[in-house]
Amino acid sequence: MTRKMLTGSVPVAEPGEHNVVGRLHRHIRVLAKRPALIIFIVALIARLSTVVAIHLFHDGVVIPDEGQYLTLALVASEGQLTPHFWGGYGQSLFNATRTFTWPLTAFFWLFGPSRVVAQLVPVLFGAVTAAATTVIAGRFLRRRYAIVAGLIVAVFPSQVLWSSVVLREALIWAGLAGIAVVVGYSQRQRSEARVMGSVLVAGLLFIGLVWLRSHTAAIALWCLFPALLVSRSGRSVRATSAIFVLVIAPWLVGMGPAAVPFGKAAFARTGTAHGYMSMNANSSVSVFQRLSAETSGSLCDTLTNQESGTWSEIENLAGRLLEREKGDWVCIHESMGAAILVDNRVSSALGRLPRGLVNTMLRPFPWEARWSNLKFLLASFETLLWIVLYILSAHGLWRHRDNIQQLVFPVLVTGSIVLSGAVTHGNLGTAFRHRGQTLFALAILAAGGLQAISDRAGCRRAGQDTVHSVEAGGIPAPSPGPQDGPER
Repeated sequence: MTRKMLTGSVPVAEPGEHNVVGRLHRHIRVLAKRPALIIFIVALIARLSTVVAIHLFHDGVVIPDEGQYLTLALVASEGQLTPHFWGGYGQSLFNATRTFTWPLTAFFWLFGPSRVVAQLVPVLFGAVTAAATTVIAGRFLRRRYAIVAGLIVAVFPSQVLWSSVVLREALIWAGLAGIAVVVGYSQRQRSEARVMGSVLVAGLLFIGLVWLRSHTAAIALWCLFPALLVSRSGRSVRATSAIFVLVIAPWLVGMGPAAVPFGKAAFARTGTAHGYMSMNANSSVSVFQRLSAETSGSLCDTLTNQESGTWSEIENLAGRLLEREKGDWVCIHESMGAAILVDNRVSSALGRLPRGLVNTMLRPFPWEARWSNLKFLLASFETLLWIVLYILSAHGLWRHRDNIQQLVFPVLVTGSIVLSGAVTHGNLGTAFRHRGQTLFALAILAAGGLQAISDRAGCRRAGQDTVHSVEAGGIPAPSPGPQDGPER
């Protein structure tokens, strides 16, 4: 034993040492009380590291779709985006995704055209999605499991990749998770002003989603309405506010009251959407009989008139890509002039559902891995992680069914996105990428499943300790009851 230990003397600290250590401890305590902030930092570091790795080890864009957004932002920042750019498709795409293209253009205008600058937009929103996931989970899970939910989103491989490249995906996730946060906030409020304010914010987030991916926005709106009504207080003001947003918000952005006209038109074109996604895709999941460019015109007229008695063809490029042909039977055209006949009937859409669910939720399977295609290889092995998530999520949903109020929107939007994708996705690449829209909800449910498993294991250990204590002749100590709410 040393003299210092015997005398209790304390070494003299250098000037300022206690201040530095004290500040560090205070910062650590602050972070420990703010799990969402911890997750935001972790997610941000993971994505920034991926951005650096991409620029060190990869030349050019990682995902082909990045090129169109970079080009549009560059042209728009220089004031050269005209209605005739890319045959009208450029202006239409820019306007249809303005929640993403406007920030890109502003960054290019402020800092100059740079791919690194453009990547900062999805990086930021990817980190926001992880933080929002933590906030939602923290409303009914203990803090450590809320952090687990956020970590799943923060470090999930495809989630990191999609939010480290110049794609709109991260903003879509942030919009969906943001609506879930606002819905949860609204459900806990008793003040009429706060309820109306939160519903208004949810409506604005919906409009932001419309200018990213209109079909996802419509799904979110229809799931938002019942979620806003699930509360025992202020039902009249909640119902009035929810109806107002349901009717007015989509009408303001041209989708019609309650987005019903938009939904009817979209459902009537599921075969067309499926065909366009399958056309020329390397991972196409459909087989069509293609008509040559020489015979497609007259043969399409004959076939469509024979099947449905109607036929109309959109002539310009922007119309074919964005508006899509309508009718039970239509011909869609490839860039080289060839055409394929597609079936838009409801019965055909429902017939695609079983196989579509497998494609949307599970494929590519590990045994489908192609060693020559690194992206496909990584996606196929990530399927194992998705399967684990599905199992834990199902268990978590069942065990936390009493907290259905907080879970209404995440569960409804996940199921709706999966079903919609099952009848429209025509290639595995699109299906895999759109699957990421459901991850924030699955992460919350999976963390709930882990908490339930942990609690069950703890109860078993406590029971065994009680039995051993009784057998030994001792008096068992009272075991602590389950926590009523999330750990704060």
